[in-house]
Amino acid sequence: MTDSHPSPPPSAAVAAFLRGLDRRARLLALVQSGDAQAAPRALDAAARVFASEAGQWPIAQWPRQYWRLLLSTPSMRQTGAVTAGPLPGIARLPPQVRAALLLHLVAALDEADAAAALGIEVDAYQLRIRDALPRDALGQPDLDVWRAWRAAAQRALDALPETAPAAPAPAPSTAQPDQGADAARHRRRMRWLWLGVAVCAFALLASFFLHQRGRELLDSWRNHVQVEPLPPAVAPKARFDPADPALHPDRALLAEPGTLQLARQLPLLAWLANEAADALPPPPLAPAFPDTASAAADDPLAGSDLSERIRAWDRLSPSQRAQQRGALEEWQALPAEEQALLGRLAARFAALPSAEQLALRERYASLSFDAHRGWHLGPRLGRDWPRIGALFAYVEPGEREALLRLLRSASAEELDTLARLAQITPPEARTALRRELLAQAPAQRATWLQARLQQ
Repeated sequence: MTDSHPSPPPSAAVAAFLRGLDRRARLLALVQSGDAQAAPRALDAAARVFASEAGQWPIAQWPRQYWRLLLSTPSMRQTGAVTAGPLPGIARLPPQVRAALLLHLVAALDEADAAAALGIEVDAYQLRIRDALPRDALGQPDLDVWRAWRAAAQRALDALPETAPAAPAPAPSTAQPDQGADAARHRRRMRWLWLGVAVCAFALLASFFLHQRGRELLDSWRNHVQVEPLPPAVAPKARFDPADPALHPDRALLAEPGTLQLARQLPLLAWLANEAADALPPPPLAPAFPDTASAAADDPLAGSDLSERIRAWDRLSPSQRAQQRGALEEWQALPAEEQALLGRLAARFAALPSAEQLALRERYASLSFDAHRGWHLGPRLGRDWPRIGALFAYVEPGEREALLRLLRSASAEELDTLARLAQITPPEARTALRRELLAQAPAQRATWLQARLQQ
């Protein structure tokens, strides 16, 4: 049968524990009791009881149990406020509230351990902490007072001298001391034995690898490569054919030559929609760009055979191909209604005699560079571009698509406001204005523009 009373922990462990919290205990006892003579007596009594009972608690519970014992001494439970001492602001609090506050600021316990030391629930402990703080003008706990108390507690701890309290003698135990001492010596001997075995094993292993033969065996094991024959190759399901039209990177662009022709004429058609639409005849019944041999003769990219269009495309220079891709991207970015409008205008323009077509092309070519840039955006934005272009001519690449969506969805009043802002906004402020504009919700954009105009 085993003894029902556990053996007390070694006195060295108890002494080390008490030494570690000595200054905190002295400060807490002095502030809580307010009596420089009673505080040491309370500390001595708590240390003796703790040393005799420490064996019944896990070491993790030692802090809460020690502070519980200290606060249970009579001098720690006196009633009334204390006006003297190193922390007068805290000393004036009621004893229960004062003890809760000191466990946090001086003993450095968390809420669970502090509540256990006081024998109350965590919620009750938190309530005591809140009751300890004075209130500000709004009725809230004054955090400035809390910070001042914390700083004062740390200064008081730093000001206390270091002491080395003697280790309290453990209380007599009903366990058999000889058996406990023998067991402790046996455990120490076993630890030293296993340590010696581990050192010997390590030395043996090190001598093996330090020896030349050991290093050769290690290198042989590390460099061993297992060789196995691969299974026979399976016939491929398909092979890459560079001449296959389906694999061409621009196949989607070349599959619709009519759309590509419209895209290449986008700025001209957008200008015609605003400047010369009345001069065009009604749309013919035939399609604007018939897929015929004559069209292919004028433009190889409009041929009827996809393979022929691909070969003509590959004969273009890289810059020409990039220009065609950019034209198609501009066309695809247009709203559907503008694409339909320009498609009808293209049919009417194609029905004109060659001389009239040439005259209109020359009128368009005589426009300024900035006007040309605007008509690339379609008929609606191209018409307003001369007024708003100063704000949006030079934008970051990441802002381009968002700004185009914003401008295409803007109302006529919003575009008028942007035109006025373009006249009064200096160049160095345009980037910030665009970013603020993009940050506005669509419903608030008109109000924001008017407010910005009034600044």
